[in-house]
Amino acid sequence: MIHISGFSLLVMAILVYFLGWFVTRHVRLLDEYHIPAPVTGGLLTSATIAITSQFIDFDIQWDLALRDQLLLIFFCTVGLNARLRLLISGGKTLPLLFCIIAVFLVIQNTVGLSMAMLIGDEPIHGLIAGSITMAGGHGTAISWGAFLESEGYTGATEFGLIAATMGLIMGGMLGGPVAHQLIKNYRLDPKDADMGIHSDPESIETRAITLCMHQVLKVVLVIGACIIAGKYINGIFRSYGIVMPDYLPVLFLGMFAANIADIMKFQFNDQFINLFGDISLELFIAMSLMSLKLTRLAETAGPVVIIVLTQAVVICLFAYYIMFRAAGRDYDASLVTAGFVGLGLGATPVGLANVSTLTHRYGPSPKAYLIVPLLGSVFTDTLNAVVLQGFLTLPIFQ
Repeated sequence: MIHISGFSLLVMAILVYFLGWFVTRHVRLLDEYHIPAPVTGGLLTSATIAITSQFIDFDIQWDLALRDQLLLIFFCTVGLNARLRLLISGGKTLPLLFCIIAVFLVIQNTVGLSMAMLIGDEPIHGLIAGSITMAGGHGTAISWGAFLESEGYTGATEFGLIAATMGLIMGGMLGGPVAHQLIKNYRLDPKDADMGIHSDPESIETRAITLCMHQVLKVVLVIGACIIAGKYINGIFRSYGIVMPDYLPVLFLGMFAANIADIMKFQFNDQFINLFGDISLELFIAMSLMSLKLTRLAETAGPVVIIVLTQAVVICLFAYYIMFRAAGRDYDASLVTAGFVGLGLGATPVGLANVSTLTHRYGPSPKAYLIVPLLGSVFTDTLNAVVLQGFLTLPIFQ
């Protein structure tokens, strides 16, 4: 019996991340479709463990307490980035897109449930291959998977991870073609892009991050406080029969803290918040995938392929005929649509990767760079939690 926890788990997760980073850089297909390094490294590691265990009798016991804390840190940083001033800078388009996202999440879960029932699979698999993994990505898949398993749904995490991985690949493949078709059919001119919004992530990524101990401790303090308070509040909710993942109250407390700090002119270092969130999510995914029991996936491969392919068709139609029109029917809207396909099937980084690829080909779109992260993090993560709670109250899950 091999027991891995604490610093052993942390060190192994970092090594797995660098393994994935190296492999992804040197395998053109993985690099072209922006497969995250922890996904590549984690799946390679879990596959190696599964194969090795067939020849050598050993068992690994994973203590993933550290992983669960990293997820809470990530969602807290999402909340800390949800500032009202950013939402206001998005103009009148954002309130409409907020409603569009809410409608789409309901459609996505309805499609998942319908397909699962149509092929005779468990209804919960339709919900997992709905907005839990498609709009939520790997992090949300693992969080909800652990929660659903605690409620008696065996194998929810494994099913969610394969669905999230498939969705991520499809989101990276389909976003560009949808936008290309829009630009071609509507004869959109990149020169019409709204250049009045200054939000180009490439300039942010290349800018040096300047930190001091005082700034770091302020961010660590507010994240720690939000996590402690969020888990306490969730404990109160559960005592009244209201069940939700721990990350949800932490996310909302992060949003509250960020906007109160803005009102009081109390500044946090946004660069460190983003860096801290990215590190937490990458290590969280690496830990989850490297500890994955791949032998369980064979039983769910067929249903997940059918459901995810159906979801891909639905989101492309929704993006082309509804999201594009809601976003303004212009060049910026076509890139927002590509980003929406990426984040709606994979995750926010996939949506931004779609936008980045298109801007390099056609021309810049600061508006798309502003709206897509807001759609993916603030809107989708918050709305998704609410929509999922509603679906779980359906009689079919009681």
